Amino acid sequence: MSGVAGAPVDLADLDAGTPVVVAAAEVVHRPGEGFEPSSATELMLEAVHAALASTGAADELGPLVGEVLVAHGTWPEPDPGRAVATAVGAPAARSVRNEPGVLQYDLLVRAFEAVSGGDAEVALVAGAENRWSGVVAAKEGRPVPDPPAEATAREPDQVDAPGELPVTPLEIERNLTTAAHQYAIIESALRHAMGHSVEEHRRHLGALWSRFAGIAAQAPAGWDRRRLGPDDITVVSPSNRLIAAPYPKWLVTQWNVDQAVALVVTSVGALRRLGLDAAHVVFPLSLARSNLVVPLQERAELHRWPAAGVVASAALGHAGVAPADVGPVDLYSCFPVAVEVQAAEIGLPLERDLTVTGGMAFGGGPFNSYSLHGVAAVVQRLVEADGPTVGLTTGVSGLLTKPALALWSNRPPTRPYAALDVTERARATTEVRPVDPDLTGRAVVVGATVVPDPADGLQVIAVVESTDGVRTVVLGDDQDLAARVLEEDPVGWEVTIVEPGRLGAG
Repeated sequence: MSGVAGAPVDLADLDAGTPVVVAAAEVVHRPGEGFEPSSATELMLEAVHAALASTGAADELGPLVGEVLVAHGTWPEPDPGRAVATAVGAPAARSVRNEPGVLQYDLLVRAFEAVSGGDAEVALVAGAENRWSGVVAAKEGRPVPDPPAEATAREPDQVDAPGELPVTPLEIERNLTTAAHQYAIIESALRHAMGHSVEEHRRHLGALWSRFAGIAAQAPAGWDRRRLGPDDITVVSPSNRLIAAPYPKWLVTQWNVDQAVALVVTSVGALRRLGLDAAHVVFPLSLARSNLVVPLQERAELHRWPAAGVVASAALGHAGVAPADVGPVDLYSCFPVAVEVQAAEIGLPLERDLTVTGGMAFGGGPFNSYSLHGVAAVVQRLVEADGPTVGLTTGVSGLLTKPALALWSNRPPTRPYAALDVTERARATTEVRPVDPDLTGRAVVVGATVVPDPADGLQVIAVVESTDGVRTVVLGDDQDLAARVLEEDPVGWEVTIVEPGRLGAG
């Protein structure tokens, strides 16, 4: 972890089990001349070696690794963690893989618990995506290089998977399994709540996302450095096809990247024993998360996310930090509405910088490890800060369902670090509506999008509510109706469900 010389940090009054991030590294292999495809495991190994090397004590730290914790991406190898453990000189380390649908921050919680409780002197947290390698290899008619043998020999010591399906049968039946479709519907509800016309909101999104593009152009691990302007991002064109209105391609996370991240976690006691420089470490202050899952169609207010507010209140309250006191921020940024809703629930103005990576459309959106990139980038900012500074990062799992928020500092905490599970508090503050897949008759639109359908036409997907407060999801293939939804705000329209799941003509 490189950075300016930090101020002396006094560890004398800290408990030996206090967790610290002693190093972080991001790796990016951008497209262009000389690009060579890599396995996801090789990308992770590169990030891990870079992180350990930055401490100046790789030979001492590597063999002390007791756990390697990996966020599973789209890659096929079962156990990259075992290859990492072997490469750093700790072949007996425990290997853990988290599946999609499990908060990526669960890996951080486990790492902090392992070093605090003495189960590991050092824990490594890593993730990667090599989808761009797959694109290049396919174009060139060659395979992606095989990962190291240790990554494919067997399953990890532990695999953590979500306890629930990521989407409901109703969402599967009615074209809501694509993340962009759900987020676009939430965006429509937020647009209505903000009082924006379709054109006003397009300009709003262009201004927000072009700022993210500018940040990505300067971020060390930024994927897309073109600095696209507002109209380049929001106007549908042959190079910016419609995904789900109001989102064309450049308002959507880009997962065809080659990127990796690694975090090295240890304890204050280990720092003392190894004599490592404490001026360049970062301390977790608090980490709060909710595993409440409320499907889109059940949420009383589509543009609100009470669980995110509960998570923020818990983490900020424990650390004794106000939103206005936070320095670098990186919010999970798969789609603009994720940023907009999180910022509102946390109490952060949209006018301030809300990313240090450039976000998932431009900084890069590795499928199931972006949250770790946000942490690594904020950690680096804290290391480089001239004075005491607090950073804030967030993670999201599922379709705007499971939120997590962490606070970080380049100075020792005044209160012991805590991991807070606020799932039940989130449940108590989240109002829901009943859902009936067989609902017919008159209803009111509460959120809608338009998506390209397989027949090269347009399809309307809408969440609607009956006069007695029952919700359902409906589809409409009328092209005149789709054109109206593209041009006007449909929220509040009265519509007719002619049969279960089918919307009448506009």
